[in-house]
Formats: sequence, C-alpha cells, structure tokens
Amino acid sequence: MRIQTAGFTLPELLIASVITSLVISLAGFGLIGVLRANERSTNEQERQVELNRALSFMVDDIKEAKSVSIDPDPKYLFKVTKAGVGGNREIVYYTVPQSSAPRWRGPRTLYRKEIAPSVKDAEALIDAIANVNPTCSGNGDVAGDTNKGLKVFVQKQAHIKLCLVGQLDDKILLLESHAFARGSESSTP
Repeated sequence: MRIQTAGFTLPELLIASVITSLVISLAGFGLIGVLRANERSTNEQERQVELNRALSFMVDDIKEAKSVSIDPDPKYLFKVTKAGVGGNREIVYYTVPQSSAPRWRGPRTLYRKEIAPSVKDAEALIDAIANVNPTCSGNGDVAGDTNKGLKVFVQKQAHIKLCLVGQLDDKILLLESHAFARGSESSTP
C-alpha cells in the first residue's frame, strides 16, 4: 500500500504563483502611484513656499522704502527708492521670459536690480513665474499689464498691492500681498 504524501500539484503551484504575482504587481503599481502623488504634492508645496518667500522679500523691500513708483521704463515694473548712505538707492523689479540656461524652470523669471546710485547686476529672485497677467484688482497706478506674471498697484507712492502668479507644473497659483512704504513722506501724520 502506498502512503500518500501531502503536497501541491504542479498546476496548483502555477496558479498560486500567478495570483501572487498579480497581487504583488498591483500593490507595486499602487505604491508607485502613491509615491508619485506624494512627490508632486511635495514639489507643489516647496514651490508655494518659494513664491511666498519671494513675495515676502518684495514686501520687506517696500517696507524699508521712502517711496514706491511705477517705473517709466517699460521693461521695469516698479521702482523702490530707499534712503542710503551716499544718496538714495533705487531698486527695480521686472520679469523676463525664461533664458536658455537650464537651471531656470520658466516660463518667466522675476528679477531685482539696483539702478542707483550705481547700476548693479540683476539678481534672479524666483523662477517659474507664469506667463499670464494676474487677474487681481486694486486701486492706484497699475504696472504689469505688459509684464506678465506680476502686477503692481501703487497708491500715493506708499500703499502697494502685489499680485504674483506662479507656475506649479500644470497649475497656476495667484498670490497677493499688501505693503506700505514706512519711510515715505505720506506715512507721517
């Protein structure tokens, strides 16, 4: 008499390995999807922090200013005038299309440039500025209708509203902030 040994047949083993492979594949695809979504979310959050930081930097510049005005030169958006040791310091802000340098994410980059008492090289403040006009509204003189990505409203050279549009992969993010030039003549009662 033959003793039967417990075990699996070859077809049972093949079916079990196919089912196991399917389950592992589905779990792997699900994990990859979750990781990609997490990476996208992290990138968007970092981009939003960078845009907020750039906006805060401009607001700080404005708070230190004697006056803020729309610059007559069409390539610049607005000019910040600060008191300095040897005369007033004048700083302009503007956006330009993405350069050919691979480090810029584009489509536009926001620049800050000191133009007085001496001209200094422009400094890129932030990239990935959207190539659209901001859809915000405000009072006062307006700059930014032709300079895409940033719109500025200036009232009495002291109260400023900034509208910055950032490009987050396939999303557009609009940030707004208000600032008051504390060193201005109109800020005194």
